[in-house]
Amino acid sequence: MQHHIIKSLAVLALGVLMTANATYAQSSDEAKNVLRRSREKCHSIKQGHYEMVHWMKYMDDKDTSMTRYTCDFKKVPEDTVYGKFFSMLIEWDTDGFQYQLYTGKEFVGYDDTAGYIIPSDPWAEEIYARRGSPLFYTVLTDQITYLLPEEEYWGDSIRTFSLSETSLDGKSCYLVNMRSKNIQTDTTFNISCIRSEDFIWIDKQDYLPIQYSSVFDIVQGQDTMCQYSLSKLLAFDTALDESRLTLESIPEQVNLSNFEPYVEPEPLAEGTMAPDWSLPTLTGDTVRLADLRGKVVLLDFFYKACGPCRAAMPFLQSIHEKYKDRGVILLGIDPYDDPEKDEMADFLAKRSVTYTVLFSDRELSSTYHIVGYPTLFFIDRDGKIAKVQSGYHPTLEAAIEEQLQKLLE
Repeated sequence: MQHHIIKSLAVLALGVLMTANATYAQSSDEAKNVLRRSREKCHSIKQGHYEMVHWMKYMDDKDTSMTRYTCDFKKVPEDTVYGKFFSMLIEWDTDGFQYQLYTGKEFVGYDDTAGYIIPSDPWAEEIYARRGSPLFYTVLTDQITYLLPEEEYWGDSIRTFSLSETSLDGKSCYLVNMRSKNIQTDTTFNISCIRSEDFIWIDKQDYLPIQYSSVFDIVQGQDTMCQYSLSKLLAFDTALDESRLTLESIPEQVNLSNFEPYVEPEPLAEGTMAPDWSLPTLTGDTVRLADLRGKVVLLDFFYKACGPCRAAMPFLQSIHEKYKDRGVILLGIDPYDDPEKDEMADFLAKRSVTYTVLFSDRELSSTYHIVGYPTLFFIDRDGKIAKVQSGYHPTLEAAIEEQLQKLLE
Protein backbone atom coordinates (compact mmCIF):
# COMPACT_ATOMS: atom_id res chain seq x y z
CA MET A 1 0.00 0.00 0.00
CA GLN A 2 2.86 2.37 0.81
CA HIS A 3 4.10 2.57 -2.79
CA HIS A 4 0.59 3.53 -3.93
CA ILE A 5 0.54 6.36 -1.38
CA ILE A 6 3.93 7.67 -2.48
CA LYS A 7 2.90 7.49 -6.13
CA SER A 8 -0.38 9.28 -5.51
CA LEU A 9 1.27 12.04 -3.52
CA ALA A 10 3.69 12.53 -6.38
CA VAL A 11 0.82 12.86 -8.84
CA LEU A 12 -0.91 15.42 -6.65
CA ALA A 13 2.31 17.39 -6.33
CA LEU A 14 2.72 17.30 -10.12
CA GLY A 15 -0.74 18.78 -10.54
CA VAL A 16 0.12 21.63 -8.21
CA LEU A 17 3.40 22.30 -10.01
CA MET A 18 1.72 22.37 -13.39
CA THR A 19 -0.74 24.89 -12.07
CA ALA A 20 1.94 27.03 -10.49
CA ASN A 21 4.04 27.12 -13.66
CA ALA A 22 1.18 28.04 -15.98
CA THR A 23 0.74 31.51 -17.48
CA TYR A 24 -2.87 32.48 -17.04
CA ALA A 25 -4.90 34.31 -19.64
CA GLN A 26 -6.23 37.70 -18.61
CA SER A 27 -9.82 37.08 -19.70
CA SER A 28 -12.11 34.61 -17.95
CA ASP A 29 -14.22 34.56 -21.13
CA GLU A 30 -11.62 32.34 -22.80
CA ALA A 31 -11.78 29.87 -19.91
CA LYS A 32 -15.58 29.81 -20.06
CA ASN A 33 -15.51 29.19 -23.80
CA VAL A 34 -13.20 26.19 -23.33
CA LEU A 35 -15.53 24.84 -20.63
CA ARG A 36 -18.52 25.36 -22.91
CA ARG A 37 -16.91 23.39 -25.76
CA SER A 38 -15.78 20.66 -23.38
CA ARG A 39 -19.28 20.31 -21.95
CA GLU A 40 -20.73 20.03 -25.47
CA LYS A 41 -18.17 17.32 -26.22
CA CYS A 42 -19.08 15.35 -23.10
CA HIS A 43 -22.82 15.69 -23.67
CA SER A 44 -22.40 14.37 -27.21
CA ILE A 45 -20.96 11.10 -25.89
CA LYS A 46 -23.76 8.59 -25.32
CA GLN A 47 -21.82 5.47 -24.38
CA GLY A 48 -18.35 4.11 -23.92
CA HIS A 49 -15.68 2.26 -22.00
CA TYR A 50 -13.16 4.03 -19.80
CA GLU A 51 -10.46 3.43 -17.22
CA MET A 52 -9.98 5.97 -14.46
CA VAL A 53 -7.74 6.37 -11.43
CA HIS A 54 -8.82 8.44 -8.46
CA TRP A 55 -6.63 9.74 -5.64
CA MET A 56 -8.25 11.06 -2.47
CA LYS A 57 -6.95 12.72 0.70
CA TYR A 58 -9.78 13.24 3.13
CA MET A 59 -9.98 16.20 5.46
CA ASP A 60 -8.52 14.50 8.52
CA ASP A 61 -6.21 12.00 6.87
CA LYS A 62 -2.52 12.42 6.22
CA ASP A 63 -2.35 9.57 3.68
CA THR A 64 -3.77 9.49 0.17
CA SER A 65 -5.83 6.54 -1.02
CA MET A 66 -5.98 5.37 -4.62
CA THR A 67 -8.85 3.61 -6.39
CA ARG A 68 -8.98 2.38 -9.99
CA TYR A 69 -12.23 2.14 -11.96
CA THR A 70 -12.98 0.29 -15.20
CA CYS A 71 -16.43 1.20 -16.48
CA ASP A 72 -18.76 0.47 -19.38
CA PHE A 73 -21.72 2.84 -19.57
CA LYS A 74 -24.67 3.82 -21.69
CA LYS A 75 -26.51 7.06 -20.98
CA VAL A 76 -30.25 6.59 -20.51
CA PRO A 77 -31.82 10.01 -19.87
CA GLU A 78 -35.19 8.52 -18.93
CA ASP A 79 -33.60 6.56 -16.07
CA THR A 80 -34.36 8.58 -12.94
CA VAL A 81 -31.79 6.87 -10.69
CA TYR A 82 -28.42 7.07 -12.45
CA GLY A 83 -29.29 8.39 -15.90
CA LYS A 84 -27.18 5.55 -17.29
CA PHE A 85 -26.73 1.80 -17.21
CA PHE A 86 -23.25 0.63 -16.24
CA SER A 87 -20.91 -2.16 -15.33
CA MET A 88 -17.95 -1.18 -13.18
CA LEU A 89 -14.91 -2.84 -11.65
CA ILE A 90 -13.64 -1.02 -8.55
CA GLU A 91 -10.12 -1.83 -7.31
CA TRP A 92 -8.89 -0.34 -4.04
CA ASP A 93 -5.24 0.18 -3.15
CA THR A 94 -5.77 -2.22 -0.24
CA ASP A 95 -6.01 -4.94 -2.93
CA GLY A 96 -9.74 -5.36 -2.48
CA PHE A 97 -12.14 -5.17 -5.42
CA GLN A 98 -15.83 -5.31 -6.31
CA TYR A 99 -17.96 -5.36 -9.44
CA GLN A 100 -21.08 -3.22 -9.63
CA LEU A 101 -23.78 -3.55 -12.27
CA TYR A 102 -26.87 -1.42 -12.84
CA THR A 103 -29.29 -2.49 -15.58
CA GLY A 104 -32.18 -0.15 -14.83
CA LYS A 105 -34.09 -3.09 -13.37
CA GLU A 106 -31.60 -4.18 -10.73
CA PHE A 107 -28.41 -3.16 -8.93
CA VAL A 108 -25.83 -5.88 -8.30
CA GLY A 109 -22.66 -5.88 -6.23
CA TYR A 110 -20.33 -8.89 -6.31
CA ASP A 111 -16.76 -10.17 -6.20
CA ASP A 112 -15.39 -13.30 -7.88
CA THR A 113 -17.50 -15.70 -5.79
CA ALA A 114 -20.52 -14.01 -4.17
CA GLY A 115 -22.69 -10.91 -4.15
CA TYR A 116 -26.16 -9.46 -3.77
CA ILE A 117 -28.91 -8.30 -6.12
CA ILE A 118 -31.41 -5.50 -5.49
CA PRO A 119 -34.41 -5.47 -7.86
CA SER A 120 -35.84 -2.03 -8.58
CA ASP A 121 -39.27 -3.46 -7.83
CA PRO A 122 -39.83 -3.04 -4.90
CA TRP A 123 -36.46 -1.53 -3.87
CA ALA A 124 -36.21 1.53 -6.13
CA GLU A 125 -35.61 3.84 -3.17
CA GLU A 126 -32.84 1.58 -1.86
CA ILE A 127 -31.07 1.67 -5.23
CA TYR A 128 -31.48 5.46 -5.36
CA ALA A 129 -29.86 5.74 -1.94
CA ARG A 130 -26.75 4.06 -3.41
CA ARG A 131 -26.21 6.68 -6.11
CA GLY A 132 -23.05 7.91 -4.40
CA SER A 133 -21.56 4.43 -4.15
CA PRO A 134 -19.94 4.12 -7.61
CA LEU A 135 -17.54 6.96 -8.38
CA PHE A 136 -17.80 7.87 -12.06
CA TYR A 137 -15.66 10.01 -14.30
CA THR A 138 -18.46 12.53 -13.88
CA VAL A 139 -17.41 15.15 -16.42
CA LEU A 140 -17.78 12.45 -19.06
CA THR A 141 -20.78 10.47 -17.83
CA ASP A 142 -23.07 13.00 -16.12
CA GLN A 143 -25.26 15.60 -17.78
CA ILE A 144 -24.82 17.94 -14.83
CA THR A 145 -21.50 18.32 -13.02
CA TYR A 146 -20.06 21.21 -11.06
CA LEU A 147 -16.75 20.89 -12.89
CA LEU A 148 -18.48 21.64 -16.20
CA PRO A 149 -21.18 23.90 -14.78
CA GLU A 150 -24.18 25.27 -16.57
CA GLU A 151 -23.73 28.92 -17.50
CA GLU A 152 -26.08 30.12 -14.79
CA TYR A 153 -23.26 29.25 -12.36
CA TRP A 154 -20.63 31.24 -14.24
CA GLY A 155 -21.37 34.58 -12.60
CA ASP A 156 -18.41 36.58 -11.40
CA SER A 157 -19.99 36.75 -7.95
CA ILE A 158 -19.79 32.93 -7.64
CA ARG A 159 -16.44 31.93 -9.17
CA THR A 160 -13.35 33.29 -10.80
CA PHE A 161 -12.12 31.58 -13.97
CA SER A 162 -8.66 31.53 -15.49
CA LEU A 163 -7.10 29.66 -18.39
CA SER A 164 -3.59 28.49 -19.22
CA GLU A 165 -1.98 26.05 -21.61
CA THR A 166 0.08 23.09 -20.46
CA SER A 167 0.72 19.44 -21.31
CA LEU A 168 -0.24 16.17 -19.66
CA ASP A 169 1.18 12.80 -20.70
CA GLY A 170 2.40 14.31 -23.97
CA LYS A 171 -0.96 15.89 -24.82
CA SER A 172 -1.38 19.64 -25.28
CA CYS A 173 -4.06 20.78 -22.84
CA TYR A 174 -6.03 23.73 -21.65
CA LEU A 175 -5.90 24.06 -17.88
CA VAL A 176 -8.96 25.76 -16.45
CA ASN A 177 -8.84 27.00 -12.87
CA MET A 178 -12.09 27.74 -11.03
CA ARG A 179 -11.96 29.32 -7.59
CA SER A 180 -15.04 29.82 -5.46
CA LYS A 181 -15.74 33.33 -4.21
CA ASN A 182 -18.37 32.20 -1.73
CA ILE A 183 -16.03 31.62 1.18
CA GLN A 184 -18.30 30.81 4.09
CA THR A 185 -18.10 30.57 7.86
CA ASP A 186 -20.24 28.20 9.87
CA THR A 187 -20.55 29.94 13.22
CA THR A 188 -22.58 27.06 14.66
CA PHE A 189 -19.71 24.59 14.31
CA ASN A 190 -16.86 27.14 14.24
CA ILE A 191 -15.75 26.22 10.71
CA SER A 192 -14.31 28.66 8.19
CA CYS A 193 -13.70 27.77 4.55
CA ILE A 194 -10.52 29.45 3.34
CA ARG A 195 -10.27 27.91 -0.13
CA SER A 196 -12.41 25.96 -2.57
CA GLU A 197 -10.70 25.48 -5.93
CA ASP A 198 -11.00 23.20 -8.96
CA PHE A 199 -8.68 22.43 -11.86
CA ILE A 200 -9.58 20.68 -15.10
CA TRP A 201 -7.21 19.57 -17.85
CA ILE A 202 -8.90 19.55 -21.29
CA ASP A 203 -7.35 18.01 -24.39
CA LYS A 204 -6.88 20.81 -26.96
CA GLN A 205 -7.43 18.42 -29.85
CA ASP A 206 -10.93 17.14 -29.03
CA TYR A 207 -11.90 19.08 -25.86
CA LEU A 208 -12.18 15.88 -23.84
CA PRO A 209 -11.49 16.41 -20.09
CA ILE A 210 -8.64 14.08 -19.21
CA GLN A 211 -7.98 15.05 -15.60
CA TYR A 212 -9.59 17.11 -12.88
CA SER A 213 -8.86 17.91 -9.27
CA SER A 214 -10.43 19.72 -6.33
CA VAL A 215 -8.92 21.20 -3.19
CA PHE A 216 -10.86 22.35 -0.16
CA ASP A 217 -9.29 24.00 2.90
CA ILE A 218 -11.04 24.79 6.17
CA VAL A 219 -10.11 26.07 9.60
CA GLN A 220 -11.80 24.72 12.70
CA GLY A 221 -10.55 26.10 15.97
CA GLN A 222 -6.75 25.83 15.93
CA ASP A 223 -6.62 23.26 13.16
CA THR A 224 -6.28 23.83 9.42
CA MET A 225 -7.43 20.88 7.32
CA CYS A 226 -7.16 20.15 3.62
CA GLN A 227 -9.14 17.77 1.42
CA TYR A 228 -7.79 16.96 -2.03
CA SER A 229 -8.94 14.72 -4.86
CA LEU A 230 -7.67 14.02 -8.36
CA SER A 231 -9.33 11.95 -11.09
CA LYS A 232 -7.47 10.96 -14.24
CA LEU A 233 -8.81 9.37 -17.42
CA LEU A 234 -6.39 6.61 -18.39
CA ALA A 235 -8.26 5.30 -21.44
CA PHE A 236 -11.54 5.97 -23.26
CA ASP A 237 -13.36 4.47 -26.22
CA THR A 238 -16.91 5.11 -27.44
CA ALA A 239 -17.24 1.46 -28.51
CA LEU A 240 -19.45 -0.55 -26.17
CA ASP A 241 -20.32 -4.20 -25.83
CA GLU A 242 -23.87 -3.88 -24.46
CA SER A 243 -23.85 -7.48 -23.23
CA ARG A 244 -21.68 -6.25 -20.38
CA LEU A 245 -24.67 -4.28 -19.10
CA THR A 246 -26.82 -7.35 -18.51
CA LEU A 247 -27.14 -9.95 -15.75
CA GLU A 248 -25.76 -12.53 -18.18
CA SER A 249 -22.36 -10.84 -17.87
CA ILE A 250 -22.02 -12.06 -14.28
CA PRO A 251 -19.82 -15.20 -14.12
CA GLU A 252 -21.66 -18.43 -13.39
CA GLN A 253 -19.61 -19.19 -10.27
CA VAL A 254 -20.86 -16.03 -8.53
CA ASN A 255 -23.52 -16.86 -5.96
CA LEU A 256 -25.99 -13.96 -5.71
CA SER A 257 -28.15 -13.62 -2.61
CA ASN A 258 -31.39 -11.69 -2.38
CA PHE A 259 -31.14 -8.21 -0.94
CA GLU A 260 -31.88 -7.90 2.77
CA PRO A 261 -32.58 -4.32 3.87
CA TYR A 262 -30.60 -2.94 6.79
CA VAL A 263 -32.58 -2.89 10.01
CA GLU A 264 -31.45 -0.19 12.41
CA PRO A 265 -30.96 -1.64 15.90
CA GLU A 266 -33.02 -0.31 18.77
CA PRO A 267 -31.03 1.86 21.22
CA LEU A 268 -29.87 0.10 24.36
CA ALA A 269 -32.72 0.35 26.84
CA GLU A 270 -32.55 2.90 29.62
CA GLY A 271 -32.23 1.27 33.02
CA THR A 272 -30.16 -1.67 31.72
CA MET A 273 -26.52 -2.25 32.61
CA ALA A 274 -24.06 -0.65 30.23
CA PRO A 275 -21.96 -3.37 28.53
CA ASP A 276 -18.58 -3.62 30.21
CA TRP A 277 -15.30 -3.04 28.39
CA SER A 278 -11.58 -2.55 29.03
CA LEU A 279 -9.87 -0.13 26.63
CA PRO A 280 -6.45 1.50 26.15
CA THR A 281 -5.68 5.22 26.38
CA LEU A 282 -3.21 7.21 24.28
CA THR A 283 -0.56 6.71 26.93
CA GLY A 284 -1.01 2.95 27.08
CA ASP A 285 -2.99 2.84 30.31
CA THR A 286 -6.18 0.79 30.54
CA VAL A 287 -9.63 1.95 31.67
CA ARG A 288 -12.39 -0.50 32.57
CA LEU A 289 -15.99 0.64 32.83
CA ALA A 290 -16.74 -1.62 35.80
CA ASP A 291 -14.06 0.18 37.82
CA LEU A 292 -15.99 3.46 37.53
CA ARG A 293 -18.98 2.39 39.63
CA GLY A 294 -20.00 5.13 42.02
CA LYS A 295 -19.27 7.79 39.39
CA VAL A 296 -21.50 9.34 36.76
CA VAL A 297 -19.98 8.41 33.39
CA LEU A 298 -20.55 10.21 30.10
CA LEU A 299 -19.35 8.21 27.07
CA ASP A 300 -18.83 10.00 23.77
CA PHE A 301 -18.56 7.62 20.80
CA PHE A 302 -16.80 9.61 18.05
CA TYR A 303 -14.22 9.41 15.29
CA LYS A 304 -11.75 11.89 13.82
CA ALA A 305 -13.32 12.53 10.40
CA CYS A 306 -16.81 13.12 11.81
CA GLY A 307 -17.69 16.83 11.50
CA PRO A 308 -20.36 16.90 14.24
CA CYS A 309 -17.98 14.92 16.51
CA ARG A 310 -15.30 17.59 16.09
CA ALA A 311 -17.86 20.35 16.62
CA ALA A 312 -18.97 18.79 19.92
CA MET A 313 -15.47 18.65 21.41
CA PRO A 314 -15.24 22.23 22.76
CA PHE A 315 -18.55 21.77 24.58
CA LEU A 316 -17.53 18.36 25.94
CA GLN A 317 -14.24 19.83 27.11
CA SER A 318 -16.16 22.54 29.00
CA ILE A 319 -18.36 19.83 30.57
CA HIS A 320 -15.23 17.95 31.63
CA GLU A 321 -13.70 21.01 33.26
CA LYS A 322 -16.93 21.96 35.01
CA TYR A 323 -17.89 18.53 36.38
CA LYS A 324 -14.65 16.54 36.76
CA ASP A 325 -14.42 17.40 40.47
CA ARG A 326 -18.10 16.64 41.04
CA GLY A 327 -18.03 12.95 40.29
CA VAL A 328 -18.46 12.96 36.48
CA ILE A 329 -16.09 10.95 34.29
CA LEU A 330 -16.12 11.99 30.63
CA LEU A 331 -14.59 9.47 28.23
CA GLY A 332 -14.25 9.62 24.47
CA ILE A 333 -14.35 6.26 22.66
CA ASP A 334 -12.98 6.13 19.11
CA PRO A 335 -13.75 2.86 17.26
CA TYR A 336 -12.22 3.90 13.91
CA ASP A 337 -8.89 5.67 14.25
CA ASP A 338 -5.43 4.31 15.02
CA PRO A 339 -3.77 6.30 17.85
CA GLU A 340 -0.38 6.51 16.10
CA LYS A 341 -1.15 6.26 12.40
CA ASP A 342 -3.91 8.87 12.63
CA GLU A 343 -1.87 11.14 14.94
CA MET A 344 -4.61 11.31 17.52
CA ALA A 345 -2.44 13.01 20.15
CA ASP A 346 -1.86 15.95 17.81
CA PHE A 347 -5.52 15.98 16.73
CA LEU A 348 -6.73 16.18 20.34
CA ALA A 349 -4.09 18.72 21.38
CA LYS A 350 -5.20 21.12 18.61
CA ARG A 351 -8.68 20.98 20.12
CA SER A 352 -7.43 21.40 23.71
CA VAL A 353 -9.03 18.08 24.69
CA THR A 354 -7.85 16.98 28.14
CA TYR A 355 -10.51 14.40 28.98
CA THR A 356 -9.51 10.76 28.47
CA VAL A 357 -9.90 9.25 25.02
CA LEU A 358 -10.02 5.49 24.55
CA PHE A 359 -9.67 3.34 21.44
CA SER A 360 -11.80 0.32 20.60
CA ASP A 361 -12.62 -1.91 17.65
CA ARG A 362 -15.89 -1.48 15.76
CA GLU A 363 -17.40 -4.46 17.51
CA LEU A 364 -17.96 -2.29 20.58
CA SER A 365 -20.02 0.10 18.44
CA SER A 366 -22.23 -2.84 17.51
CA THR A 367 -22.46 -3.89 21.14
CA TYR A 368 -23.67 -0.40 22.04
CA HIS A 369 -26.02 -0.28 19.01
CA ILE A 370 -24.37 2.84 17.58
CA VAL A 371 -26.10 4.00 14.38
CA GLY A 372 -24.63 7.50 14.09
CA TYR A 373 -21.86 9.69 15.47
CA PRO A 374 -21.43 11.23 17.91
CA THR A 375 -23.53 9.22 20.36
CA LEU A 376 -23.52 10.03 24.07
CA PHE A 377 -24.31 7.50 26.80
CA PHE A 378 -25.20 8.79 30.26
CA ILE A 379 -24.36 6.06 32.81
CA ASP A 380 -25.46 6.40 36.41
CA ARG A 381 -23.52 5.51 39.56
CA ASP A 382 -24.81 1.93 39.44
CA GLY A 383 -23.47 1.40 35.92
CA LYS A 384 -26.88 1.58 34.28
CA ILE A 385 -27.75 3.49 31.10
CA ALA A 386 -29.79 6.55 32.07
CA LYS A 387 -30.05 8.13 28.61
CA VAL A 388 -28.76 7.83 25.04
CA GLN A 389 -28.27 10.97 22.94
CA SER A 390 -27.43 10.70 19.22
CA GLY A 391 -25.98 13.60 17.22
CA TYR A 392 -24.79 17.02 18.24
CA HIS A 393 -26.02 20.58 17.82
CA PRO A 394 -25.53 23.56 20.15
CA THR A 395 -29.26 23.51 20.88
CA LEU A 396 -28.75 20.16 22.65
CA GLU A 397 -26.17 21.46 25.11
CA ALA A 398 -28.60 22.64 27.78
CA ALA A 399 -30.39 19.27 27.80
CA ILE A 400 -27.08 17.40 28.05
CA GLU A 401 -25.99 19.42 31.05
CA GLU A 402 -29.42 19.10 32.65
CA GLN A 403 -29.20 15.32 32.36
CA LEU A 404 -25.80 15.30 34.07
CA GLN A 405 -27.08 17.46 36.90
CA LYS A 406 -30.04 15.09 37.39
CA LEU A 407 -27.66 12.13 37.70
CA LEU A 408 -25.61 14.00 40.30
CA GLU A 409 -28.58 14.65 42.58
